[in-house]
Amino acid sequence: MKKSFSLAFLLLTGCVFAQQKNDSIYHFSLQQSIAYAMDHQGNMVNARYEVDKAGAKVKEIRGIGLPQISGTVNIQDFLEIPTTLIPAQFFNGPSGTFEPVKFGVQYNTTGELDGSQILFDGTYIVGLEAVKTYKELSQKNLVQTTIQTTSSVMKAYYTVLVNYWRLQMFDADANRLKKLMDETESMYKSGFTEKIDWERIKVNYNNLKTQEVNIGKILLLSKQLLKFQMGMPLADSLALTDSLKSVPLNPDLQQDTSFRPENRIEYSLAQTNMRASELQLQKDRFSYLPNLVLYGSVSELAPGDNFEIFSPNQAWYPTAIVGLKMGIPIFDGLQKAYRVQQDKIGVKESVTQLNTLKESIYLDLRNSETSLSNALADLKNQEENMGLAQNVEHDSKAKYEAGTGSNLEVVDAETALTESETNYYNALFNALVAKVDYEQAKGTLYNKK
Repeated sequence: MKKSFSLAFLLLTGCVFAQQKNDSIYHFSLQQSIAYAMDHQGNMVNARYEVDKAGAKVKEIRGIGLPQISGTVNIQDFLEIPTTLIPAQFFNGPSGTFEPVKFGVQYNTTGELDGSQILFDGTYIVGLEAVKTYKELSQKNLVQTTIQTTSSVMKAYYTVLVNYWRLQMFDADANRLKKLMDETESMYKSGFTEKIDWERIKVNYNNLKTQEVNIGKILLLSKQLLKFQMGMPLADSLALTDSLKSVPLNPDLQQDTSFRPENRIEYSLAQTNMRASELQLQKDRFSYLPNLVLYGSVSELAPGDNFEIFSPNQAWYPTAIVGLKMGIPIFDGLQKAYRVQQDKIGVKESVTQLNTLKESIYLDLRNSETSLSNALADLKNQEENMGLAQNVEHDSKAKYEAGTGSNLEVVDAETALTESETNYYNALFNALVAKVDYEQAKGTLYNKK
């Protein structure tokens, strides 16, 4: 019974552990990886927190214009009642002298309720608009962070795919060379070839295996980088379901006459920043206007020689007041005038920055178009070179097996093939990155998420 129970317990805990482990294994396409990053990547999480914080800030500023009510309770114990000097002649004393007299009681308890309401304040009105602009900025920053995260995840995902195919390439090349090396070794042992022929192939084989091991390590590192860009714990397992064949590499590089700088979130952010500068100028101009506040208070005083505020016999003396207060700025040493002057300069700076950004966006688009065009041309060339290298390797090996070619030709062909394959995958990766940069420059990357 004990053994059966122990076995059942081990099986049960093993199942639970396996289930927990399986929960940390993810099979993601590119779009699924991006979607995961939207919910877990640290910058994305903080950007959403900033939006929430901005929403709370709007409500905080709005609350300034609502009635402000506060209450106070003040309990005073006069350990020494204040003394007042009264002319002695009031008490039939000599003229020119004073008689000390104490007025008041030892205990004073006051309960007071104060309230105020802004009726007009120009800076408050502008402040409401400014805080809405602040919230808009946080929302646009969230969009910008989304675009940057999308770009980072796409590039990291493509890096893993390319490194995976590089590893497959080196593995295939090593297997092919291993077969040739074994065949050459048999021929050498049978006396049909020289030892140096076998050694040449073995040197190439050893180099390929070393590169294969290095690429395997780079592949693992690139997976870790992808998980980091996604906000996924590095201890979790991630398998990619997309392949390089599923990645379209045929963008339309025709001049897009419909493109507008407004398509870029950076331009939209600059516009909002300019609006914030204009609101700051408006706020400081409104500070010249008077402000009007309605206020009032209600209080009750309970004096006595004994502390008896909870006694039903304690007398309370009420006081109530209501008033209207107008603040009129007269002279502040020209501080507001200089603030307005600074604000005007700030608006001019914002306009200059917006115009400069507009030109840089167009330049960025042209640069990304050129980079992508060059990358695609290089990819096409490297693909053609790889095909030629494959043909040369096939022909040289066939000649060698037929006895009409040399072993050196085969080794050179294998080396050239490996080099051409490496160049092809480098060109492929560059083209994929250039494609992401091009979409980001056009302002269309966000729609791909």
